[in-house]
Amino acid sequence: MVCAGFLGPGPLVAAETATARPTIFVCGDSTARNTAKGRNGEPCVGWGTPLADYFAPTKVTVANVAHAGQSSRTYYNLPGDWPSVRPKINAGDFVLLVFGINDGGPPRSVSDRGSLPGLGDETVELERSDGSAETAHTYGWYLRAMATAAREQGAHVYLLTVTTRNRWTNPKANFLDATPTEPLPADYDPKEDRIERGTANGKFTQWTKELGGKLHLPVLDLTNLCADRYEQLGREKVDRFYSDHNHTYLPGADYVAAAIVSGLKAFPKNPFLPLLSEQGRAVATADAKYVSENPAPRN
Repeated sequence: MVCAGFLGPGPLVAAETATARPTIFVCGDSTARNTAKGRNGEPCVGWGTPLADYFAPTKVTVANVAHAGQSSRTYYNLPGDWPSVRPKINAGDFVLLVFGINDGGPPRSVSDRGSLPGLGDETVELERSDGSAETAHTYGWYLRAMATAAREQGAHVYLLTVTTRNRWTNPKANFLDATPTEPLPADYDPKEDRIERGTANGKFTQWTKELGGKLHLPVLDLTNLCADRYEQLGREKVDRFYSDHNHTYLPGADYVAAAIVSGLKAFPKNPFLPLLSEQGRAVATADAKYVSENPAPRN
């Protein structure tokens, strides 16, 4: 566990040798891993599951260690999540961190799953039922702690901005997620449909980008990459990908997974390219505007 009060990335201390076949760890929430039943009775699937199809199993292992319902704070603290994942990370592995769906806060009790807003070092004490206290931190603190710990173990850490949700607006129509709440007016134009671009009015997306800059970690803007593609597809087609505003069926999960692969391929000097399967190699590379390499300044 990273110590409380941890402030920065610290020196890179890699393990002595990298594993022969690296692992891609997917750390996130239900948008990445989900087994619930959807509204039509079909199972929901997070994008971390079909992501494995885009990589060659003889070259890399994809470990979907995301956990439905978790925020950065609860994932960091829950014994079965980050405390269990961290010891398994070896030099040469990859860690994809994506949170923000469940981080809305601030938490007022231990049962609230949110984190404090922002990237700072503010804290609040939350009392547990046994009388002990949990020190809750900001969204940025938890991402920084996980990213730094993984990097110190020699892993390649990538931050992904929050997964795009199936929530839409239009100046001439009202929607509940993607469903019109009343008959569409005659002057309704579907080309004016706009999808939500990140939770909390995009704050978690922006905070993730800012943190990547501060820690000199690569960031994939998954929020806007998917949002742009969704708006090109159209609201009705995208809605068929989803059980609700958060959770995808397999076709939707696969669509997001392919978008992530396209984004990962856009990073310069790309370490993912040699690891891709034929399916992954066939994915077109995303526009460079969706990725930020954030290299450390040269001495």
